[in-house]
Amino acid sequence: MKKRLRMKWPVSMNAMYRNFRGRSILSKRARDYYNWAEEKYPAHVINPKIRWPTQSLRVTILLHPPKAYTYDIDNYFKQIADCLKKGRWYTDDSQIYELKGIKRNKDPNKEGFVNVLIETI
Repeated sequence: MKKRLRMKWPVSMNAMYRNFRGRSILSKRARDYYNWAEEKYPAHVINPKIRWPTQSLRVTILLHPPKAYTYDIDNYFKQIADCLKKGRWYTDDSQIYELKGIKRNKDPNKEGFVNVLIETI
């Protein structure tokens, strides 16, 4: 079973957390991204049950950046995986047995986007 999702360009791990009064909290940009994902793929509407509750998964992430620049591909995995979990696509990140990221051409619209392919193995 496969599912392909298109998501907007995620927040990098470097910008995902901020310190506030001695604690690490999600940054406003990260919260906005999670809220966008919840509106785009609402868990209670699309997935009233967890789609893959126990299956082992292969996740392929195709990154189309907003502009041509160098970036660390692994800085984007965590937020995408968290959005998929919150969207009830799977129960826990530990179900991902294969994770592959591929850098693609920049987005001609200069917004950036990510195609995520999830499949059972």
